[in-house]
Amino acid sequence: MKIINTYSFRGGEKYLKKKHPKELLEVLGAIEAVDATLCLTKESKEKTKKGQVLFSPVDMNNYLKLVFHKKGWTLKAKFGKKKKYAEPRHAFGKGRFREMDGIKNKVGLEIQFGKYAFMGYDIFSKMIIFKNLGYIKCGIEIVPSSELVKQMSTGVSSFDQLLVDFENRGESNIDIPVFIVSIGLTGEEKTKCQTLRELFRTNKKEALSKIKLRKYSGSKPGPK
Repeated sequence: MKIINTYSFRGGEKYLKKKHPKELLEVLGAIEAVDATLCLTKESKEKTKKGQVLFSPVDMNNYLKLVFHKKGWTLKAKFGKKKKYAEPRHAFGKGRFREMDGIKNKVGLEIQFGKYAFMGYDIFSKMIIFKNLGYIKCGIEIVPSSELVKQMSTGVSSFDQLLVDFENRGESNIDIPVFIVSIGLTGEEKTKCQTLRELFRTNKKEALSKIKLRKYSGSKPGPK
C-alpha cells in the first residue's frame, strides 16, 4: 500500500519528526509493507455493488496490526486466542474499558475503517483519554483515502470526510498533536486487483482459487 495524503493536527507531523522519528518511520513503513490485494476478500451483497469483490476493512486492519505487532506496538495475545496480538487496554472496572490499536513510546496509534464519527472519536476523545491516563503524548491515525473507500462496503468513511471536522471544529487546548495518514493502492496493486475483479466476474471458480473470501458476521465497528 502507499500513502495518498496526510494532515497534521496541532503540529502532529512536526512533533513526531522531532520527538518520535523512529515511531513515525515504523508506521509509514508498515503501510508500505502491506499487500492490499490480500485484503480483496469480501463479496458484496449490496444492491449498488452486488456481486463485486471488495476490500475487507477487517483484513486490512489485521494485516496492518500484524506488521505493527512485530515492531512492538501491540501486546502478545493470551494463549488460545485467534489473533496473534492484543490491543493495549485500560480497564475502568465493571466491564468498562478503552483500548487503542497500538501504543509505543508515548505514541498512540489508531487504524480506522469505520464511519467518520469513529474517526473523530479516536482523535478528539479516545486519544485525549489515553493522554490524561499518561499512556501517550501524541497520536497517529491511519484512515482510507476516498479512492480506497469506493472499493469497500458502503458506510466506511474517508480522509476527506475527516477533514470536514478539522476545518470546522478548530483546535482546543486539550487536544494533542496527531498526524493523520490517508492510505491507498500502489499502481501495481491497482492493476492486480483489476485483473482479479475481472476474473471474479467472468470465471468465479478460477477466481476463488486466487481470492480467499471471508465470511462476514455483519458486526459494526465502533468505539472501544
